[in-house]
Amino acid sequence: MKENNLSEREVLDYLESNPGFLENNEPLLNSIINNRPKDGTISLAQKQIQILHERNTEMRKKIALLVKRAKTNDEIFEKTRSLNLSVINSTSWNELNETLATQMIIDFDADFVSIHLKEIDTINGLDHIHFHDKKLPCEALLGNQVTQCSSVRAEEMESLFPIDKYNEAGSAALLKMKLVRGGGLLCIGSNEPTMFSQEIDTMFVRYMADVLACVINRLIEL
Repeated sequence: MKENNLSEREVLDYLESNPGFLENNEPLLNSIINNRPKDGTISLAQKQIQILHERNTEMRKKIALLVKRAKTNDEIFEKTRSLNLSVINSTSWNELNETLATQMIIDFDADFVSIHLKEIDTINGLDHIHFHDKKLPCEALLGNQVTQCSSVRAEEMESLFPIDKYNEAGSAALLKMKLVRGGGLLCIGSNEPTMFSQEIDTMFVRYMADVLACVINRLIEL
């Protein structure tokens, strides 16, 4: 009797054309699943368990990351809420300057914060609110963007945060503010060059800049 040797492809084609074959031949299916090859490789059942274990581990990591991000966002939201209330309740430039000097720096883990305003009546003696005749500092860093996070040179740090002197580069988040008159720029800075990078989520600071713009528009009209 002539031996009929089927190729691997022919076997696969047959099984695909007859999906109930293995189900109707349960002993053969169990043998395939549970048989441990003699060369020491793992069985099909063991391979499936290994794959499920790896997927389960990966899923746990993703869930843990999502929970961590959610917790971080909740904390940032609470800080932003508290800061917004303080900003909204500011009735003068001095009160707004004090809020920037204390609460904003602490809540956003920043080293520096400044607001730069142009074409607005000058008010002297404020550490964190600076007034300019026509041009805002480092406008070229923003270009046509409304928000920019990047490392900045020492001389740029000094221009953005003139309250101090700088010998090394840092980083900053720069946010344009929509004002009824002139222009405005919110700057949040760090001594760490990688603190504010292009990958950072700016949703909360963008929201903060919008709230500040509303308060500044009110103060302008006083």
